[in-house]
Amino acid sequence: MILFPILLIAVLFIVNVSKQENVFSRFFFSLYWGMGSLGTSVYLILLKVDDFQLIHLFRLKNFSQNIYCYFIYIMVSVAIFLIVYILNKKELYTQHQTLKTIDKIFVGIFTFCSWIALLCILSANWAMNHFQGISINQIIFTLTQPVEGTDQSQIDSYIFGPLMQSLFFIFILIFIFYGINRLTKLKKGITVFEFIRFKKLLMSVLSVVILIFGFFISINEIGYAEVKSYFFEKSGLYEKAYVNPKKVKLTFPEKKRNLIYIFMESMETTYISKDLGGAQKENLLPNLTNRIQSGEAINFSNTDTIGGALPIRLTGFTVGGMVAQSAGVPVRTSLDNNTLDNNSNYQNLKQFLPGAYSLGDILEKNGYQNLLLLGSDANFGGRKTYFQQHGNYQILDYNYAIENKWIPSDYHVWWGYEDKKLFENAKNVVTQAASSDKPFNLTMLTADTHFEDGYMSAETPKLYANQYSNVIHYSDQLVNEFINWVQQQPFYENTTIVISGDHLSMDKDYFNDISDKYQRTVFNEVINAPIQAEYTKNRQFTTFDLYPTTLAALGVEIEGNRLGLGTNLFSGTKTVPERLGYQNFEDEVTKKSDYYERKIAKDN
Repeated sequence: MILFPILLIAVLFIVNVSKQENVFSRFFFSLYWGMGSLGTSVYLILLKVDDFQLIHLFRLKNFSQNIYCYFIYIMVSVAIFLIVYILNKKELYTQHQTLKTIDKIFVGIFTFCSWIALLCILSANWAMNHFQGISINQIIFTLTQPVEGTDQSQIDSYIFGPLMQSLFFIFILIFIFYGINRLTKLKKGITVFEFIRFKKLLMSVLSVVILIFGFFISINEIGYAEVKSYFFEKSGLYEKAYVNPKKVKLTFPEKKRNLIYIFMESMETTYISKDLGGAQKENLLPNLTNRIQSGEAINFSNTDTIGGALPIRLTGFTVGGMVAQSAGVPVRTSLDNNTLDNNSNYQNLKQFLPGAYSLGDILEKNGYQNLLLLGSDANFGGRKTYFQQHGNYQILDYNYAIENKWIPSDYHVWWGYEDKKLFENAKNVVTQAASSDKPFNLTMLTADTHFEDGYMSAETPKLYANQYSNVIHYSDQLVNEFINWVQQQPFYENTTIVISGDHLSMDKDYFNDISDKYQRTVFNEVINAPIQAEYTKNRQFTTFDLYPTTLAALGVEIEGNRLGLGTNLFSGTKTVPERLGYQNFEDEVTKKSDYYERKIAKDN
């Protein structure tokens, strides 16, 4: 389908309706109208075809959609050719009255600034509506990371959302200006643009004004108060509440316990039934909640029923959630030049939060073998860098699966390969790890329940009208089957299992019917811990607290029961949110911190 705009470019170049002698001018003239044809066609197609992807520029599977798209491409290309031909007829304008080079430059600057401003506004609006609960930190983090390992559907959504919309409207703007300049003449043959006095100054001022306007509208979409707090307000939280794990005395039991830590993608307490503490009519996590109700598993709750960890904006994305739970600190991205040089591109970073001291660091120091198993590319978001630098984890990701022939070389679904295969692989990995004379720490990350709507395989039972509900329910089933298998293994007696969501779901419409009064929390449960908790209900805590809590679940004695910003929930020690208040704590974590930049992000 992209053939028609390409043909238009070729025809305009060969016919040369603009009568331009310079080859480069002819080429860019033709290219502009051809790209305008492509953008206009795609924009019109998006009004009818849902879930448009890059591959659809070449073909569509649906026959009726194919006919519609071919019709749009042909009609738009023909219409643009006729318009260009008419606008460039000799009798309608005087060739020597076309814009001077300097004028074209200022028009180009104005157009570019208008496009950037519009793109910022549309991008901010898209982000806030496409990602449920996204924060300014996550936006900056995403913008500073390579797209390697990203789900292609997210890229397509942006390309055929704000990017294509902004290009379409800018094309229309240039088209209108071009038409006016060609068709409208004042006295003595002077065109409208030439009649404007101080046009260079006017274009410069308008460019700056439009950029500023777009910038402030974008900030308003995200939230002025959050942006102001993130960039301009400083906090002394770390000086008062942060406990450096390197300086805390940790006493391991004589026989060290194994750890299986399962990060369940976007898993939250909201998915369980209302009578149990969730927000659903039916319980989507029957197996996980049954273990809690039977007393087999411990659930730390913010209520007197089943609950979870209160969300923190800086931990609302996968690597942010994983770092919070394993190091007790957030991943805070800054636009400060020094910070960018040292701590922005986490995928290619030489040092990922070098001042942090994580669960992996502690376990490696105490003789553990650390493994990270996931069905996606570990490079995405710097996960590979973090886990290798903090605990020397063996990375068993999507790439490893291909290299070791776990899956065919051309196999790719969703983010890599599905969770059913992940848990099948986990059985082999944990069996091999258990055969070693070293204790093991297997950290896993699922992906099927990632937004939007999750990945529904052929094996997923269709019990509900909503796809996401079916995917969540099946994820509960897969995890339960894996736990049942682990419990039948000889190493289980000396193994603790921790299950936690990495963060709240960002699905844009799944939670529309949930009351604003309901507090969404990150799901958690601990299985086969050697100790009992003093208080598990009505706790004000966050995922930072799971860091020392996990060590305690391994039978480790923690002097003072504090690590990082976290508190051991098995103890009676108050968490930082319980001392400062949850909202105050979250506000302080969001602000800039000199201590964080010096001691954690850079380790000075």
